[in-house]
Amino acid sequence: MTNTLTMDALYEKLDKFGIKKGYVKKNGLPSWWDEELNNKPVAVLECSGYIAKRFGLDLKSLLSEDEVIKFKVQAQPKFRQTQHQINTQPVIACGLANRIAEMVAYGSEITYTFLPINPLEIRKQILQHHSVVDLSSLLEYCWLMGIPVVYFNDYPQNASKFQGMIQWHHQKPVITISYKSQQKARLAFILAHELGHLALSHVKDNSYIDDKISFDSHEKEEEEANQFAVSLLLGEANNCLEGKLIYDYEQLKQEVIKVNQKHSSLDIGLIILNHAWHSKKWGMANKALNDFFPVDNAGKFINQFLANRLNWDVFDDDSYEYLAEKIDNYDEETDNYSDTNNNRPIYGKEESLKVIIGGNKIFYYCDFCKKSITGQGFESCS
Repeated sequence: MTNTLTMDALYEKLDKFGIKKGYVKKNGLPSWWDEELNNKPVAVLECSGYIAKRFGLDLKSLLSEDEVIKFKVQAQPKFRQTQHQINTQPVIACGLANRIAEMVAYGSEITYTFLPINPLEIRKQILQHHSVVDLSSLLEYCWLMGIPVVYFNDYPQNASKFQGMIQWHHQKPVITISYKSQQKARLAFILAHELGHLALSHVKDNSYIDDKISFDSHEKEEEEANQFAVSLLLGEANNCLEGKLIYDYEQLKQEVIKVNQKHSSLDIGLIILNHAWHSKKWGMANKALNDFFPVDNAGKFINQFLANRLNWDVFDDDSYEYLAEKIDNYDEETDNYSDTNNNRPIYGKEESLKVIIGGNKIFYYCDFCKKSITGQGFESCS
């Protein structure tokens, strides 16, 4: 097979599977790859191994002319869907995210502890160490209970996506959040919803996937997870604005502030979402959320928390670089991590340096080359 293997043939097969050439070139190729190697079978064979490893693909199916590409999965995932047909299931997105979850679990040196089935008990445990139940305190609690949480939303164009997923790897559940919103309150609800599935033993065969989390779902397990999330996040304050005549988002903001002053353990964003859930006034809620939290960057917040706690020493160089890029916290707009000497942004300045330092390994990010660089600085960048 190595005598006829070309990169063009590999791209074509991946394209038919649903992973486009542009995505492969951006995310799947090793740093040493050069276009001059496209028709060199041995080089393409080695490159295939990198692609399969990064994307979590079965290498044999990738290389075989007679097989359809498949992911290396531990079990058939359980999709939670309401109106979706089988051909719209987010298979590609889940497969790629599953590989990220596998690496996250491998680098998380924590032991899973079973969750209480009563969400109020979890809320009580969190409030013993935190003043409010929000995304930050939920992440702390999850890590304490041996549950890594990662945000991942980098998929091929036109791929069907999901919002929340639980996958078991290395004796622990990993929660992957893939909802496009960057509001912390929304992602806190997604996380609490997934915790509900986990605590209530909805996860079978090592996998549970919510392609869409709906506040109005009438599916038993989804209703249970929704109610679990509400109790965990708001305690006894569910629908606390019931009976209030609220006509615009400015009035909503004032009422929310009053509730927060009376119940300081309630997150303002979650009060707003809860009111929208009951009132169906989502436009008003979104305006209020955007006023209170104009720049939330919740996905980056989740991944920064995770990256600072992973043991980066356990990864080989390619896995290290790929995972670092996928949970990258570098902000191109604000240029948060600028190196003043070189005027080039680096991945993880100051306390964020923990993201990319592990033992003897150091990764820089070059904004000119748009890639990570191993070594002691930018000398290796061209």
